[in-house]
Amino acid sequence: MLPAIDVHIRQPFTLVAVALAVLVLGAPNAVAQPGIVITFERALNTLAAADLALGEAQRRQTTAGSIEAEYLAAEQKLRLFYEFDAGTFSTAGDWKYLLHTGGATYRAALDKDGRYTAFLSGSASWRANGSSWAAADYRAVSLMANVQVKPRETATVRFGYRADVRRFPDLGELDQTQQDGFASLLVNLPSRTTVIGEAHLGVKSYAATTYVVPGTVAGDPVPGMGGKGRGMGPGLRASASGGGTITQENLAGQVVWLGRIAQSLADRTGVTLQYLQRSTFGRVPPAVITTPALFFDDGVYDDPFASNAKTVSAGLKHEFAGGMVIEGTVSRMRKDYNGALALDFIGDPLAGEPLRSDRVWRANAGWTIPLFPEKTGPIGVDLTIDYFYGRHRSNDAFYNYQSHGLALGATFAY
Repeated sequence: MLPAIDVHIRQPFTLVAVALAVLVLGAPNAVAQPGIVITFERALNTLAAADLALGEAQRRQTTAGSIEAEYLAAEQKLRLFYEFDAGTFSTAGDWKYLLHTGGATYRAALDKDGRYTAFLSGSASWRANGSSWAAADYRAVSLMANVQVKPRETATVRFGYRADVRRFPDLGELDQTQQDGFASLLVNLPSRTTVIGEAHLGVKSYAATTYVVPGTVAGDPVPGMGGKGRGMGPGLRASASGGGTITQENLAGQVVWLGRIAQSLADRTGVTLQYLQRSTFGRVPPAVITTPALFFDDGVYDDPFASNAKTVSAGLKHEFAGGMVIEGTVSRMRKDYNGALALDFIGDPLAGEPLRSDRVWRANAGWTIPLFPEKTGPIGVDLTIDYFYGRHRSNDAFYNYQSHGLALGATFAY
């Protein structure tokens, strides 16, 4: 039995004060000021291992906050942006993180009718983590070019290319270059239905081809990345090879495709259904960073080139006339790793050395309430209440758990 959930909110007053100061001081010069959205959230999570004999459920409070700022120039063709994201995770230890991202996007019409539009974008990121995974800090640079084509009013075609270069100061063997090409089609039907299809082809190269130290067992943490076992650090796990030194193919690859249907049920009410599938090929990623519980699809630490996946998700959303919103989502993910061994709670590979295999259910329900919209003028203030549920089943003991979470947050927008 999981313990009953109660919530104790301790608002980060410093963040609130900064948010209000920025919004209030910027209000008199609305035309010249950038847009800004500041959010923070305080949550209580319960985390229980699937095998209750391993201990009672843990109850931990977590905090998350973000800042999104933008400035539009050149007749709104140029967008400068900065994003800050910070938070903690429920796993025992110091799993906090700080992520800064800044960049620019430029939009250019390629014809007089606006049927052809090009987008160029560049950004830089810097991430710093708490002591439990400080060795996994990284720096990154991204470049992207997209083209949008509207062959008719109800259809949109997009295609493009993106490149990411990431460097890990304390884990040089994980330095990587990732490239991705994509194409998508969006069609709006007379039945108030939107259909989207999208496909990606990606490749990633890593810094070196030799990773497992001679004399170690595949699956052991790489030296310098913490010990074995639950909650004892990132534990960078080498790919399965039976030990010794390995040399792999130069590139890891993946093919990702998704289909999404969005249907309007009534005014301000819509439902979505999506299926996503990822298949990997080529080189197996040399190692996988142990991520904290409730961490999903970051794209860097939860390396998509390390697993094949199939995900089905559905969502329902209703917006009331006054701006209040209720919404919910549910998803089921099947993820089979291509090189990471499943470990027991001690941190040793399971008998027969099977690869890790996960089956994940996730669900959440949210309620957004605008506060005093008639009094706040250009400043929007929303209160958010969210409930989260996760059921993570895996042959890896570290990722075999279920969780509940209840969160209270606020959003300031200008």
